[in-house]
Amino acid sequence: MSFAFETGLITASVVGCLLVVSGYLNKKNEPYKTILSAGKKTKQSRIGFYNKILDKLAFVKTSEIKIEATLSVLGITDKAPRDITALRIFLGTMGLTIAILLRNALLAPLLFLVLANVPIILLEGKANKRRSLYDEQVLEALQIFVTDYTTTKSVQKTLEGICTKIKQPLKGEFERLGRKISSGVPVNECFLEFAKRTGNQWIMFFSQVMIMYFRNGGDFVPHLTGIIRTMSLEKLSEEQNKTELAGLKAINLALVLLTPIVFFISIMVSPEALMLFTQTDTGRYIVFFAIASCLFSLVMGGKIAEN
Repeated sequence: MSFAFETGLITASVVGCLLVVSGYLNKKNEPYKTILSAGKKTKQSRIGFYNKILDKLAFVKTSEIKIEATLSVLGITDKAPRDITALRIFLGTMGLTIAILLRNALLAPLLFLVLANVPIILLEGKANKRRSLYDEQVLEALQIFVTDYTTTKSVQKTLEGICTKIKQPLKGEFERLGRKISSGVPVNECFLEFAKRTGNQWIMFFSQVMIMYFRNGGDFVPHLTGIIRTMSLEKLSEEQNKTELAGLKAINLALVLLTPIVFFISIMVSPEALMLFTQTDTGRYIVFFAIASCLFSLVMGGKIAEN
């Protein structure tokens, strides 16, 4: 790696860190700026240079929309999508720094992508667990909803009753839905938020049916009964697929974890191996393709699980 390239990477790393710090300080100082600028012909909320740049990037906006949906499923309200973006940039900069220390130019973009996506992977992992819990509960919840409604003929009373018969986390979402409807929030908004927070396709169908009911009237029970019937059939096939995928994911994860373990063991057993991996072109290519293979395996494993 040439000195000029190393200098360029170091400069990019420093600039990245400064942008993160600048964005953080701008966010922290916004309330004070608003107070000090009261009565002046300036905007009450000032966005820093760092945020202005990110706002102009289409891929950042797309990413933050997905992050917002994930945070909504997890019920996280004290973090904004921009906070996660700042963390991703910081971790990506750390990846560039590691590539410089390893004197491997090939690793720079790869480690940037890997470390920058760590927060997304962790959030999606937690969100998928939450969605799995919703998937396990939603069939029972809709069955109880239809049964109770045929008795009470009141959606509000049915929502109150269902909360005493199901468990968390879906219980908390139904309680929130009932409170918002009771407080006078528009029904459309209540059910759309309910569907968004759970991120479940069946709850989305349920919400659409209920919105149409409040808008046009009529009997929604046959529609919900059809949804329940379809859910029951799909649940049988999903349970078989989950059993097969669990074994494949375990094998895939074990192979991925084995790569860094072998790497560190080789360095501990033979210190010369560190020189090979950091000072020779052959060693750098080995490290690059090893990390690239692990990344590809993780991505493909996630895609297969989603499908």
